[in-house]
Amino acid sequence: MASVVRMICVLWLALVAFGLAAAADPGETAVDFLEKVRARKINLELGGDTALSVQTSASKRRQIARRLERMAQDLGSDPLEAGAVRLDGELAAVLVRKTGSFDPGRMRVFPVALVRRGDAWAAAPVPASFENSGFGYGTTLRQRCAALQNWMLREQVLDLATLRDQTVEKMRRNIEASLPQSTLRGLGSEETGELFLSACERHNLPEILGLLGGLTIPLPDDWSLRIKAAESAVSTAGALRPWRLLMSKDVLRALVHHEEDGSQALVSVACIDSTGGVTPRAAPRIELLHLELNKSAGGLWRVDPPDVFLQELSENEAPLDEIIDEELLDAFPAKLSELHPPLPEASAQAASERLLGHLQSGGLAQVLQLIRPAEDGAGARDNLLEATRLWRTMREPGGGRQIVPLALRIEDGKAAAIWHFFAARSPDRPDLRTLYFEQSPQGWFWVPRPRKESADTLRGWIDEQSKHWQQNWQGKLFSESAELEFLPQTGPPTEEQARTTVDAWHKAIASGDVTTALQLTAHLKTPDSKTTVLRNLGYEITGSPRNSKPPIITGVHRGEIWTTVGVRTSPDGKPAHPLYPVISTPAGPRILIEVDLFASENSSRDFLNKTALERLSHLPPAATAELKQLLADHQSTIAKDVDP
Repeated sequence: MASVVRMICVLWLALVAFGLAAAADPGETAVDFLEKVRARKINLELGGDTALSVQTSASKRRQIARRLERMAQDLGSDPLEAGAVRLDGELAAVLVRKTGSFDPGRMRVFPVALVRRGDAWAAAPVPASFENSGFGYGTTLRQRCAALQNWMLREQVLDLATLRDQTVEKMRRNIEASLPQSTLRGLGSEETGELFLSACERHNLPEILGLLGGLTIPLPDDWSLRIKAAESAVSTAGALRPWRLLMSKDVLRALVHHEEDGSQALVSVACIDSTGGVTPRAAPRIELLHLELNKSAGGLWRVDPPDVFLQELSENEAPLDEIIDEELLDAFPAKLSELHPPLPEASAQAASERLLGHLQSGGLAQVLQLIRPAEDGAGARDNLLEATRLWRTMREPGGGRQIVPLALRIEDGKAAAIWHFFAARSPDRPDLRTLYFEQSPQGWFWVPRPRKESADTLRGWIDEQSKHWQQNWQGKLFSESAELEFLPQTGPPTEEQARTTVDAWHKAIASGDVTTALQLTAHLKTPDSKTTVLRNLGYEITGSPRNSKPPIITGVHRGEIWTTVGVRTSPDGKPAHPLYPVISTPAGPRILIEVDLFASENSSRDFLNKTALERLSHLPPAATAELKQLLADHQSTIAKDVDP
């Protein structure tokens, strides 16, 4: 008996200790309790996050845990705030409101029962009930508990109705702060459609809701669906279709058609997704969205989007409009030109350089501003699609793309540029493309799909240059890579020089900067040297995104010829330890990347290291012998290296 009393005392002290650490206010305690339930971090052990009774059986505790798990799903992610509180001595009942959404249907009120332990409050483990709180079983106490429980259940219904009414009023105030009803009343149907496009692009939820009918009385019958769809689209930045076409910064769009008949209207929006959405390798296409508008009895135009906008967002890439209107598609490029006016250059060289920069690091809209306006809609559409296709090519996932200009020819107001499109996935293969430019009274423009007569003007030069560069394109890439025919007479790079060179190399690799990376290399004077360098470069560029952590230098070792830099990388979260040989050249310290060495973990790696070192066979044996020793030093260093 004494042991039971001692156990109860210990548990009581634990509960008191918990209570003293908890918030003194019952409202704060109730909110804190539900936040832990929502995060699924509630501690249901004795003396944990609730006033759990010592008499609670294990099966009952599991039942409580399941109930709280269901409650966590209902709590969602919206903010919680304490509402009405009723006190009765050491008992309390609190109503906690879930707010934050404009949708009355998402409003919830959660009743929480609390008991006071010493100077602080603790939530009962069962919501809306004092059950299993170990408070006692006296008749008077049971009546007080029942009264508070009845109050919670009754007030929960009443407070939810009040909260929903308040939500509608709050929503109207928020909408009016962004879009006054007087402003909306002064808009025509076309202006309303244009404002809706703008609001979607800016992810302005109150404005979007106002244009979807949030200021009309009564609200649209499907208002709950409209709010849910718009809130979801804004929270995901329009990442999924069909809202993506209206919201994503990667989509270019323009209103291409408007018609009105009394209190009804229609606007058509043409869109092109620069990145291709979930299927970036698909051929670019222009899509059409048709949005109906209706005028309320109060004189306010509202957008009534198609049903697909009110359904669950998806990654479905099927066209939204199965009936293709060629006239609307042809009108799109001209409308885009109004939004992004053409900006020609004073010379073909300047136009070529600007286009190269925009293709590599600019936006599609910037590229389109260099396109010469076509005389017909179909031609302009072809130019738009070709420009989008080329822009996407530069952004293929894991592609490691970079453009290397090879030659430029200007003749009779026309120009052609031959560029090599380097790809890390096929670094040793030539990908030569010809881009055309034309002069106009305004200046020089790019012509993605030139007329035949324009291309024929430069055909002879293009054919000649294409044959030449097909064989010699690597020479252009390696123009600033130091060729290593003999061992340098100067000493090896300092440790600091080697470290700086390898750091710069990894920065270039991480950004896919092929030109800078090759400037940091030396290459051997052997028939396959350049091809080997490019393959190793491609491996590094495509592998860089797989590193779970940035590369870390683990050691620098200096010999008589080489200075080697050991590095720890983490491809797919697994440690790897490459060793970079750095050598002095007239241009400065350079990495001999074609000799790719790694700390060996098995016999296959030993074989690959041996094969890599054999590339130095035409150099004095001392070069290979020293590099072998430096590799052994690296192996010894990484054996002691511990990943923090």
